[in-house]
Amino acid sequence: MNVSTSRLGFGCVQLTAHRNRKEAVSALEHAFCMGITHFDVARAYGFGRAEGILREFLVKKRAKVTLTTKFGMEPPSGLAGNARLINGLKKTLRHFPGVLRRAKNYGSAMTKSGLFTPESAVRSLEVSLRELGTDYVDIFLLHEATLADANSEQLVEALVAQVEKGKIRQLGLGSAFPKIEACGELLPDVYKVLQFNDNAADRSVQKLPLHNTRFMITHSVFNPLKSLQRAVRAFPEIAREHSTRVNIDLTEPATMSSFLLQFALWNNPDGMVLFSSKDPLHISTNVRDAASLPSEETMRYFIEFVNQILLPTNPGRSSYTSFSESS
Repeated sequence: MNVSTSRLGFGCVQLTAHRNRKEAVSALEHAFCMGITHFDVARAYGFGRAEGILREFLVKKRAKVTLTTKFGMEPPSGLAGNARLINGLKKTLRHFPGVLRRAKNYGSAMTKSGLFTPESAVRSLEVSLRELGTDYVDIFLLHEATLADANSEQLVEALVAQVEKGKIRQLGLGSAFPKIEACGELLPDVYKVLQFNDNAADRSVQKLPLHNTRFMITHSVFNPLKSLQRAVRAFPEIAREHSTRVNIDLTEPATMSSFLLQFALWNNPDGMVLFSSKDPLHISTNVRDAASLPSEETMRYFIEFVNQILLPTNPGRSSYTSFSESS
């Protein structure tokens, strides 16, 4: 991919979960100050409001950062970008958390998806450029698309035309891994970027055909954390054995989080790893952990630990094979 950026990228899916826009922009500023120069957003995030928040951060930094946005999913009609309406509803319902949660779930369920016509793609790009306050995006991804969606001749023609106009630098797919697992069928000269879930428990990178021929952006790296914590409580002897082998306490949540992030970087050495956080301390911790990866031997011990401690609670999960078998 002919775009230079940081190894860690910041996911903007939580921007509208902050108490206000100032706090959200402050989180973006902190990530940038810590050396993160890639920011990932989508037309659908925050019911269409996340791109507008990101714009406030980009005003003086656009030339210093890279940016991904996505199309194919759109917020419900009437809510898209309507900060006054959404904030009013949140304020009204904040004393009724159960009702607020159901309202959020209802709104998410009303999100439109599968919008991969040429007209939808161009319209979404234009809205995103306007909301972000920029005249180009570095990466434009099909959001939860299948290979059949991506290979539509009419869609490819429309997207390539936008690349030629300079509005898009690179095209790609951002989908759950099962939708892109057979990516060898994907047009190689058009789609240079793949964005998908990969972590120490469900290892996806090595399952891709010719996985090192495209730029890979992985996410959901912390998903196994709760399962690992439960497994450690259930099988303390396994945790003690592996902690002794690496001389690190693998029962500590902070240690496990660190290893999960470091695994993601180690497993995708030429790509990028996304994470999202509202907490400046977590952002700083992740950047620190990413700066110093364990040795190959230590990392393989960690994978053996994950395999062994999760297998008793997931006896049918074929993904918990040894790392050497899947590489």
